[in-house]
Amino acid sequence: MAEHTTPANVTSAPSPGASRLFILGVGTVILIAVFSLVWLQSAKYEPLAVGKPAPDFSLSDMNDKPYRLSDFRGKVVFLNFWATWCKPCREEMPSMEVLNKNFEKDGLVILAVSIDRVTTTKDIPPFVKGMNLTFPVLIDSWGRTDKPYKRMGVPETFIIDQEGIIREIVIGPRDWTRLDSLQILTKLLNVTPKTADRGPSF
Repeated sequence: MAEHTTPANVTSAPSPGASRLFILGVGTVILIAVFSLVWLQSAKYEPLAVGKPAPDFSLSDMNDKPYRLSDFRGKVVFLNFWATWCKPCREEMPSMEVLNKNFEKDGLVILAVSIDRVTTTKDIPPFVKGMNLTFPVLIDSWGRTDKPYKRMGVPETFIIDQEGIIREIVIGPRDWTRLDSLQILTKLLNVTPKTADRGPSF
């Protein structure tokens, strides 16, 4: 009687249990990948919070003089984002100038970062001249600060302490000649709010 043999290149089909384990494993990997992607995207758009370090950046002013945020460590930094086309920014600027004149000698540094893009950067010099601004105006026409600062809009101000930590975030314009607007600033500067001269409110 002839003996039947199984060819060497023929393999047995996987068991139903093994197939289920394989599908479960692939499904788990896909779920982890989707969860990670969603988490990364949410973290990308999560705004900065008080108590976090202010992201460093390097920008130039209208005369191409470079400024780096970290160079002002040891001082209180008033970091304001604005644009020439922003009406509330225009309304806020005079009180920022008053703030600069009152507290520059106490260690306050005001950095006004224009987010005007290439098409409107030509409007920055006449804006600054018309407002008689004396604090540094930096230009970010390529959006270098967009991603790290995750702004909600303009104007938006970050008050940064001597260690580079964000102590206050102000979304929208504020009258910086009002005493109730200066509480955190004057506390960081260790000066009395009464030294602020009131200017015209808006």
